Amino acid sequence: MNQETDLKSELPTATCPLCSSVISEILAHQLRRGNGMVRYCPSCSHGYLVLQQSIDLKEYYGELYRREYSHNAEAAATHPREIYRVYKNYQQDRLHHISPYLTAGSRLLEVGASAGQFLIHIKDKVGEVNAIELDNACCAFLGSELGIEADAEFLQNSRFAGQTYDVVCAFQVIEHVEQPVEFLKTLVQATKKGGLIFIEAPNLQDPLLALWGNTSYKNFFYHSAHFHYFTESSLNKVARDAGFRPDQIEISFTQDYNVLNHLHWIMNNGPQADCHVGLSEINLRGPNQEIAAWLSEELRVVNRKYISKLIAAKCTSNMLMKLRHD
Repeated sequence: MNQETDLKSELPTATCPLCSSVISEILAHQLRRGNGMVRYCPSCSHGYLVLQQSIDLKEYYGELYRREYSHNAEAAATHPREIYRVYKNYQQDRLHHISPYLTAGSRLLEVGASAGQFLIHIKDKVGEVNAIELDNACCAFLGSELGIEADAEFLQNSRFAGQTYDVVCAFQVIEHVEQPVEFLKTLVQATKKGGLIFIEAPNLQDPLLALWGNTSYKNFFYHSAHFHYFTESSLNKVARDAGFRPDQIEISFTQDYNVLNHLHWIMNNGPQADCHVGLSEINLRGPNQEIAAWLSEELRVVNRKYISKLIAAKCTSNMLMKLRHD
């Protein structure tokens, strides 16, 4: 690990949820929101949350989660229409990796579909899309506003239980579940033979942590809604423990936030006010349009090179795992 750890903490140990090791280090003594700590298991290269009290996941994600976490750095509460509007234009990496496998006859299921910001791009290009979304308001929005059949129950208890799909996706979901191996097995059951599963998860080797060692970002990164903090190694382990062979597993590294966002953290030790500047293509504006256009293009070139460097180092914000269900 490249992050600061405390090997001599007097706090009690905890058992790693992936490999059951009791040998651990501490990544975070306190969380951005909630009470608890994050430990790191050197045996399987995995970070995991130790909460002071258990929560009812169905109740929490059905009503409370969107009141606490949003695209805004400060104000937390959000709603489906805002989520959809904010994030629908930032789906390029997912579409780049998944679109080549979609046909006019494909059936696709997204588990944890949020407000449909990914599904809206492909719903009219495939045969059928269905969605699982525990947030009641987002689930209703998917049906009433986007015309996507959705269910607010866990997949195994939903109206889609027993159905199979050509492609099953879960973006930024697996870190929220208590038992990732069992979660992945439920996705396998929903995938046709010869089908594909795509899992996106935050990378514990996030560049602002692993490369820049930004203490303020560390205090922002760890929070109560993520039970797991995956590395390439531990994400691979989850897939293997769920029954996948190495040749069925492919992990790609993707970077969503741009170099301007990272420079802001490095220089100001804090987040930008919202996600737009960091997720958008760099496009500066000013009275002198010629200079603004020139500098924007130069920064876009730097950004492409920077992201290439991050991918080569496997230090990106996210990992996208593609699983082939033979």
